[in-house]
Amino acid sequence: MDVYEGRERPLYQRVVDDIIAQIAAGVWRAGDRLPSERALCERYGVSQITVRRALRELAHAGRVYSHHGLGWFVNAPSPPVARSHEVTLILPDLDWLMAPLARALNDALGPAHVALRLAFTDGNPETEAQVFKEAIAQGANVLLLVIGGQERQLSQRYARLLAGTELPTLLLLRDVPDLNLPAAILDERACLEKLTKHLLERGHRRLAYAGPDPALVEGQRRYRGFAFTLWEHGLELPLDWVFAGELTQEATRRRFLRVFQDSERPTAIVCATDIQAAEAMSLLRELSLQCPEDVAIVGLGDRDFAPLLSTPLTTFRLDLEGLGRAAAAMTLDLLAGREVKSVAITGQLVIRRSCGAGFKA
Repeated sequence: MDVYEGRERPLYQRVVDDIIAQIAAGVWRAGDRLPSERALCERYGVSQITVRRALRELAHAGRVYSHHGLGWFVNAPSPPVARSHEVTLILPDLDWLMAPLARALNDALGPAHVALRLAFTDGNPETEAQVFKEAIAQGANVLLLVIGGQERQLSQRYARLLAGTELPTLLLLRDVPDLNLPAAILDERACLEKLTKHLLERGHRRLAYAGPDPALVEGQRRYRGFAFTLWEHGLELPLDWVFAGELTQEATRRRFLRVFQDSERPTAIVCATDIQAAEAMSLLRELSLQCPEDVAIVGLGDRDFAPLLSTPLTTFRLDLEGLGRAAAAMTLDLLAGREVKSVAITGQLVIRRSCGAGFKA
């Protein structure tokens, strides 16, 4: 299902999130009176209606309560619930991709009295091996392992990491060839296929590509989604039209500008990240080329800045919350000793103006 003019996070929810963060940081403690509604309006730059909606949401969640005529107060935290199991999520860092996934996991596991613990690797294989051992030693019942790194070394690396481990393990984001383990997969290849087909349906036949390093698993799988879709439609892909990494890196920037100065330049760019899409827009402006009038652009991720770019970005919104819920259900099945099969999640296309280029084929 396509979504037109995708919506960003509601204003009231931003107020909710910040108040919760202030309570967690101890700025406002149990029993403290919150600032007045007018003061909160000034603090967050929003209307009184927005503040009142946020306070109602917080009250429903049990985080605050009101005294008539006195204002709003921070509620005492609920007594901790005994946890019957513990799950460790081993991940590089809590970035834009992992934060909503981890939140959805925690929200789904909590009612089942399963505690989620985070262990960070900073993308370092040696650190990953260390925290893996520590999680086992600390009594984790299930390990959730975020898969990343060099595509060619993937099977060997994770086979070595998991050697001799009988603890139930669920792979996250990506599967690993040759490992007989269930995975909650973010199907990056399918996401890029859908983005590419969208541009093909609009009549484009000269498509360029910008994505992560293809030596990395995420770069390899996203690139395949793009390239195989072109080949299936009988289209060529000049290697000079494929850009890896940051487009603002000087050598890549020079090549990008050279390609798009050509009279037979690409009419569209498929970007495997929203950041690269934003960089592409900026470089096209250096050539006085307009998006979407001269070159169409699509991205991946539906980051918070996507609708705010000079040309609102058509992008693919990843269903990270859905992936988190699926991973939680699989985790509970592992805890119960049930058979678990891999699942793949994508998301939905968010159509904005950047894909609407008028061009001559």
